[in-house]
Amino acid sequence: MEVQFVEELEERLIKALQNSAGQSLLQSDLWKSTSSSSREVSRALARMEKKGIVKREPFTGERRKTYRVTLIKKEHKVQISDVVWCACFTCHDLSRCGPGQPISPVNCTKLTMSLRSELMKYKRSEEIKMASSSEKE
Repeated sequence: MEVQFVEELEERLIKALQNSAGQSLLQSDLWKSTSSSSREVSRALARMEKKGIVKREPFTGERRKTYRVTLIKKEHKVQISDVVWCACFTCHDLSRCGPGQPISPVNCTKLTMSLRSELMKYKRSEEIKMASSSEKE
């Protein structure tokens, strides 16, 4: 199955769930509403469940077993530990920094260096995740 098709199917499933009452639908209704096969939807939902996007719970109705699929709402919370790495928080020139000021975030070397450092940490952590996931397979 092509990656683009998988992503499009997942987007259609998310939209269908978002538009449903309680952001929850039966899996059998999902594959009908997305005009996809039950196999494609089942596999996509299994991947989405592993990613923490949806939750599937067994549901028996009309003598057929299916799943109730619920969209999991993720709240993005920003904590001080998420941004403390930024040089701006400890910069002595902060009061003179901004558009039209003598110092600007656009050309600040301190900010550029802290962003580069954080990017390198992120890339390293992603490489470690990829290496550990390939070892498991």
